[in-house]
Amino acid sequence: MNYTVIARRWRPKRLEDVIGQLHIVTTIKNSIKFNRIAHAYLFTGPRGVGKTSMARIIAKAVNCIDGPKEEPCGVCENCLSIDNGSFVDVVEIDAASTRGIDDIRELTETVRYMPMKGKYKLYILDEAHMLTPQARDAFLKTLEEPPGNNIFILATTEPQKIPYTIMSRCQRFDFKRISEKDIIEQMKKVCQAEGVEYDEGAFRYIATEADGSMRDAESILDQIIAYSGKRITEKDVINIIGVIEKDTLHNIVKSILDEDMKLGLETIERVLNEGYDAYHLYSGLISFLRNIMIVKVYGAMPPFIHMGDDEYEKITHMLKDIEYYEIQNMLTYLLKSEDLIKGFFPRISLEVLYINLYNLAKLRDVEKILDNLDSHEQQGHKKEQIGVRSSEQKGQVQQQVERKPVYNKMEKAAIGEKADKTGKPYKTEAVEKTEPATEDEPEGYGHTGESARKEGQASETQPQGDIQGFVEYLRKKKPFIGSILENLELKIENENIVISLNKNYSFIKKDMNLKEEIKQHLKMFFNKDMGIDFIVSGEKKHSLEDYVKETESLFKV
Repeated sequence: MNYTVIARRWRPKRLEDVIGQLHIVTTIKNSIKFNRIAHAYLFTGPRGVGKTSMARIIAKAVNCIDGPKEEPCGVCENCLSIDNGSFVDVVEIDAASTRGIDDIRELTETVRYMPMKGKYKLYILDEAHMLTPQARDAFLKTLEEPPGNNIFILATTEPQKIPYTIMSRCQRFDFKRISEKDIIEQMKKVCQAEGVEYDEGAFRYIATEADGSMRDAESILDQIIAYSGKRITEKDVINIIGVIEKDTLHNIVKSILDEDMKLGLETIERVLNEGYDAYHLYSGLISFLRNIMIVKVYGAMPPFIHMGDDEYEKITHMLKDIEYYEIQNMLTYLLKSEDLIKGFFPRISLEVLYINLYNLAKLRDVEKILDNLDSHEQQGHKKEQIGVRSSEQKGQVQQQVERKPVYNKMEKAAIGEKADKTGKPYKTEAVEKTEPATEDEPEGYGHTGESARKEGQASETQPQGDIQGFVEYLRKKKPFIGSILENLELKIENENIVISLNKNYSFIKKDMNLKEEIKQHLKMFFNKDMGIDFIVSGEKKHSLEDYVKETESLFKV
């Protein structure tokens, strides 16, 4: 007797057998139950998710001897004939080969005839997007108003190629990709029925490789059973599919986090020498990093990721000293490098990519150093505060504390200190505060302390250096505004800040919201209300006397 593959033997025969498409199953059942059967359906979705199987089940449900009924009996003459493809009133057409206008005209001629054995005549048109434009035009009228007792079911993997004129004449059902959990459960069910033993972790690789297609998963399983016999091991699945072992991916990522570049390069070399493609290893790294990133963010075993307890324990141990955004940075860098791996030098590109990921991970060491520097700097600043207070009590002259702006630690690692036009780093003069800085008033950006105001030492105008500090403050708080102001000339006159505009930035003068926002940040930074004056290039700034004279001339006073 000829062997029938698993994908055909385990094809759904009833609506309850359809996996992962509950929304469609419920709708079809109710339409049959309440006698609201449409004359045309459009089934869309990826390959191997049950589109054609659903069409055949509908054919059985409406043509069952005791039907139409919500579930076909599956044992009557009509149901059995539909299952083996010999039922005269169910016509299956492959639009990829039968796609011309003559074929469609022949189909539309047969539509006029009543069903011979069943209650309905069904036309299942697979790969419907492959019809020629002339064939689609000839099919339109028949699809819109077919004679009674005719049902058209169009199936396609590319719904965007179906004209709206056809789509509007059909009830559309979008089939979903089948989840990995459902695929794994189906694989276990098949193996138990076939009398095949298996390792628990073996089916995760099949589900990943199938990418939401149950038919692909069953075809892979058939191949693995032929290789393994009555016992499927995880290693057998890896050998057949050609996927990268989880331990290999774990070692590569661990070598980056543990700063063991030698181990990582040796692992990559071994995998490539075993015959694996560089892009295959690249894809495996992306999938692995995605899983461990979600594990780190989730803080526990996510229900939508399938991994064994041993693997989960190894991952949590590896991730205990890192943050999720570090993995996210590595994953982002990988995703942006796909074109390099697909280029002419995939091996070299993969090795360079690994070294870049290694260097990216070393930013953690830079952050630790910067944290220590910030800690020492803050301790030194506190000591200076104590010295200033002591000098005030003894009647000594109050000292000013020179302090650099505090940057975000990632900014320090990326750009270092900002330099002015002379090549020297900016320094902000700050009078010591007796109260700690608030969140909106960053410490060290030129604020005048309470004690200084009491002594009358706060000047009406701030030093020119504070303009630079104010721009740096805006670059941190409001990067967009800060990037604009750093390209313009700014100065302080009395209680106003004067901004010199050129033609590229003249719009700022008209933007009242932007002007108001700058005023608010000026108050936060300088600890007092300040106005804003704009000077456009080539435009003279008039004094009050100029405006009075101009008014007198207009009214001839």
